[in-house]
Amino acid sequence: MGVGYGRELSEAGHGRLLGRRRRPGTAAVPLVAALLLTGCSDGADDVADQSDTTVDSTAGQDGASSTTDGSATTDDGAATTRVPDDRAEGVEQPQLPEGALGEQAQWVLDQLAPDATPTTSEEAEERFSADFLDAVPADQIEPVFAQLRSAEPVTLVDVTEQAGTGDGSGSAVLRVTGTEPLVITISVDADDRISGLLLQPDTTADVPNVSSWEDLDAGFAGLGATTQVYAADVTGGTCTPVHETPESQAAPSGSVFKLIVLSAVVDAVTDGDLAWDDELTITPEAKSLPSGELQDREDGSKVTVQEAAELMIGISDNTATDLLMDAVGTERIETAVNGISTEPERLTPLLSTQQFFLLGWGAPEVRAQWADADPTERADLLEELPEDVSGLNPMAVNGTAWTDGVGWFLTGAEICAAHAELQEQAQTEAGAPVREILSGNPGLVPPSGTTYQGFKGGSAPGVLALTFYQEGEAAASGNDVSGRVLVVQVRHEGTILDQPFAELTQAGLALLAAG
Repeated sequence: MGVGYGRELSEAGHGRLLGRRRRPGTAAVPLVAALLLTGCSDGADDVADQSDTTVDSTAGQDGASSTTDGSATTDDGAATTRVPDDRAEGVEQPQLPEGALGEQAQWVLDQLAPDATPTTSEEAEERFSADFLDAVPADQIEPVFAQLRSAEPVTLVDVTEQAGTGDGSGSAVLRVTGTEPLVITISVDADDRISGLLLQPDTTADVPNVSSWEDLDAGFAGLGATTQVYAADVTGGTCTPVHETPESQAAPSGSVFKLIVLSAVVDAVTDGDLAWDDELTITPEAKSLPSGELQDREDGSKVTVQEAAELMIGISDNTATDLLMDAVGTERIETAVNGISTEPERLTPLLSTQQFFLLGWGAPEVRAQWADADPTERADLLEELPEDVSGLNPMAVNGTAWTDGVGWFLTGAEICAAHAELQEQAQTEAGAPVREILSGNPGLVPPSGTTYQGFKGGSAPGVLALTFYQEGEAAASGNDVSGRVLVVQVRHEGTILDQPFAELTQAGLALLAAG
């Protein structure tokens, strides 16, 4: 979901984060680097932790997708999923994904068993990617497993596989019970090594009953961060609010700004200045920090405009975003901003992901001047930034930058307007790919009766945003309502545990679908 280096959906409290996640962009996303998160407390601070000891991912992939029927395999190829013998007979057992993802997931489950053989440094070096081990040394992995090792057999109760990137990498979310219920998010890279591992308490049973928007606001209020909700009917490209959290304001939204970039791309195609099959060149200077995959492709390789757009929205690829921003130009980006906001100066100039990282963590003297600068002064300040992110250590992307005004500050109404505009553009010849691009990653499970769900999430250190455009039976019945939008924006001066926010947002989607 995110843009920042760390997590798009953040983690705190009980959570143990081995590895990392996305950049500006939210719901669960493949982890990309590595960080050890420790700490345990009770109450709201389990969710919104005031400590800054973790890295937050800003730009990354957003959202989980469909449940898989895959299985782990043994060396002889036989399918196996380790579940206790006392599972009810005849009840379908959850299956791990096929291939390396399933095999590595099974290995993690084995490490949590009460009789597990401790993980040696040598084994960790074989299992985990080099980037992961750069952030979490091999000899620090076993102590984390030891803390979480269950006193009773671990039971696998659910498996959800996330959208892959097509290069052999992949991610999955496992729910297990044992001494303590856990949610495990695991990612493997194209070399079949674990590139990210997040273990956090499963709070599903703690989700309050939500039967109204007021219930939803109250549920979010109990999570310890500042959360605002915006819901609206969409008719003919116009948003009509049905609910907005009191005292809402423009809030940092991570990679959600990529909706604006996508709209500008459609405008460029409409004007004949760009085509979906045009090719963009990946240069060293164009490469941003993760999330995404283009930063790892060979210098000089090509990517089509459409593939870049799909990566920008589907996995919140930051390099893809910056390539597209360069291709459409500043003037067209500003036009797209003006189309959704009555206060465009707040978003001007619209930061690229490289500028976000450099401004937030690579140029403290510039960052100190940013919040109080007007658009013209900000444009001048950006000229003082380094030319690219090659000199920025990803591990330095730690601690919040939004508190100094660094990021993309959007209101719920502006995000709704961006979704609505894209759906209008999708009805044109130039915008034909838009609906598929937006729905490739649904973010969360579409509620019953939903016929279409577009999604863009966002995250950065201390920032989480989940935004959806939904169509369905209820939305299509009467009052000429063509769709509905839900926006959830979370901010905190520490880290954010994503799971409780995602679970409550799922309840919000059900409210939205019910009309």
